[in-house]
Amino acid sequence: MRSVCKYSTLLLIFLFPLTSAFSQKVQIQIVSPRELKGRKAILLTREKGFAALVHSIKLNSDVFNLEIDRDLVPDLYQLHVSQIKGSLLFFLEPGIKITLDTTDLSHSKVVNSKSTQEWKQFEQDIQQPSDRRMEQYAAGEKRARKTKNADSLNYWVDKQSFEKEDLVRQSGEFIAENLDSYVSLYLLKINWYAFQGKGIFEQLNSRMAGHKTYTFLKERNKKLAKAETTEPQHLKAANKVK
Repeated sequence: MRSVCKYSTLLLIFLFPLTSAFSQKVQIQIVSPRELKGRKAILLTREKGFAALVHSIKLNSDVFNLEIDRDLVPDLYQLHVSQIKGSLLFFLEPGIKITLDTTDLSHSKVVNSKSTQEWKQFEQDIQQPSDRRMEQYAAGEKRARKTKNADSLNYWVDKQSFEKEDLVRQSGEFIAENLDSYVSLYLLKINWYAFQGKGIFEQLNSRMAGHKTYTFLKERNKKLAKAETTEPQHLKAANKVK
């Protein structure tokens, strides 16, 4: 029994430094008025169509030290606060300061975050205009379906298809102009199938190589390259024709 306990103690001593090596304390500020003190706030990581609960905190103070894996920062997060409408999308990174808006969380101010400013630029210049056009095209499609106008229906469906392609194109241009940005890394991840095999990933600044998303994309590209080298010659020829 003593030998088992001794072994368990040694194992814990061995594992503790490893755990510390792969995580870090990320200090952030969430400034809120007195009436919000004690409210519950949750931080979610954002994926396309999915959200995962990461941290649950109480707004008892303005400074928070979050234990986060070193390869997960910076990344896109979403903040929710109980009894306040809306949510805030921002890039979580050390030193960030968020001043909460009490009427709509999406209007909260974020400073000390280079990645969040770049994300706002992408949203305002590319994503939001595209979303507005897509809404117009979808409304046109709906009207065409009601009137059973085939020509009009095809027109609006084509407009939506072209808009999706144009959004990918503009996203690619944004990445090419911001090769050292974690926003570009995130955009590559959510648009991987559109950008795979185009050599965009290889142009990214290697300083981001320690990030989990960078590792994920690198492995994906390795698998793609391996699949291409093992592909039968007749299929390679057919793909070139396409």
